[in-house]
Amino acid sequence: MFERFRVHPERPQQRLIRRAAELIKQGLPVVVPTEATYALMCLPEALEAQVSVRKLRQLDDGHLWALVCADLSQAAHYVQMNNQDFRLLKRHLPGPYTFILPALRSLPRRIFGKRRDVGIRVPEHGVCHLLLEAVGVPLLSTTLHFPGEAYPESDPDHFVERLKSFDLVVIDTGWGGVVPTTVVDLCGGEAQLLRAGLGEWLESGG
Repeated sequence: MFERFRVHPERPQQRLIRRAAELIKQGLPVVVPTEATYALMCLPEALEAQVSVRKLRQLDDGHLWALVCADLSQAAHYVQMNNQDFRLLKRHLPGPYTFILPALRSLPRRIFGKRRDVGIRVPEHGVCHLLLEAVGVPLLSTTLHFPGEAYPESDPDHFVERLKSFDLVVIDTGWGGVVPTTVVDLCGGEAQLLRAGLGEWLESGG
């Protein structure tokens, strides 16, 4: 099934958020607006949804998934982080950052392929946050970026036509951004900037 929910970005309709959350819990992937770009998200245990997202994005086993959380206390159940890591994340999240940390066994191993790490996101987008609260658990996420194209998709009227053949949900809040998150790797003991994106990153801030 394919569903498109037109949600007001500032006054989101709660019934649409609840319905989208129900469909996610049933195993469907969802296109969600964030403060950076639109993203494809699904439950960590939704294997068919992950296969669908991998097919759509043409992702290999080395792809880094992000785990999108409502807050840092939720994230702490899924990744290893010391006090220094926690303080760093707390300074920058919520916001347009992805922090890479070692994954705990609470996440299904099949999602990682050859990797054993995962990105942590706590978005600053109101609609995305409401959806995460309605679902009640973190969601796996990757940017809505079609293979071979220069920029992520930003116009729902355009990308909906390309997604109608997939079983998924689209939460449409209007035009989205095209600049992805800033990615910082914390697996090596020190913060290493891997991708400069929407979030400002100063060396002194890490």
